[in-house]
Amino acid sequence: MLKKLSDAIDKLSSAQNMTMLQSSLSSAVNDFGFVSFNFAWNKRHAGEFMEDPLLTTWSKADLETYSRDRWAARDPLLKKAVEETTPFLWTADAWQKMGYSEYAEYLKVSGIHGGITIPLGQEVGQLSAMTLLTVTDTPLSTENLHVATTLTRYVVARAQVLREGIDAAKPDILRLQSLSSHQMEILHWVSQGKTNREIAVIVGKSRSTIDYHLEEIRRKMGVLTRAQAAVIFTRAKLNGALL
Repeated sequence: MLKKLSDAIDKLSSAQNMTMLQSSLSSAVNDFGFVSFNFAWNKRHAGEFMEDPLLTTWSKADLETYSRDRWAARDPLLKKAVEETTPFLWTADAWQKMGYSEYAEYLKVSGIHGGITIPLGQEVGQLSAMTLLTVTDTPLSTENLHVATTLTRYVVARAQVLREGIDAAKPDILRLQSLSSHQMEILHWVSQGKTNREIAVIVGKSRSTIDYHLEEIRRKMGVLTRAQAAVIFTRAKLNGALL
């Protein structure tokens, strides 16, 4: 699994434009057993998650149908993606049991059995998330969740490089060597999907201390988001640069 994940990240890192990034991501998503994905970044309101994604394998007709049928106002998955801070698994049957019969039927008619949604660090007034879908009834596991989260974080970082011209030339290990051991520990927990509040509890520090160190981590590493920093950490670990 680690070898496959490392290969997928290598393909994503070689993407030189957004079209290539979408193609590489689609290939990686399929390799890990998902049928499609929808990635929305820095949207102003929840409806744009599905109506105007940054990267998606949904067809134009699918997106138009979703918009025409006004699903954004009654989609429980969309609502949870906005409210949650950590990645989560879901199934059509689970939505059925929670009383969202109409939504569960919509998923089943579309052939969707379940998926994984990864909410991303939200800036004030902006919403971001990735959802990966599966059409098989094989239960998704925590390993699937970890893979999907890692891929998503790297896609975020790579998309920012391509769209905003962020310098990606500096080797990962040099970026990480600028961090203290305490900051490396914090970054490890970020890479595991923990929120700042959760990390504060784990390492026995205040939330404000964790916030401060993450600002320092971003500054030292020359990245804009905690997601970018986590991807660099994960990639270095997968490549054996971190013991």
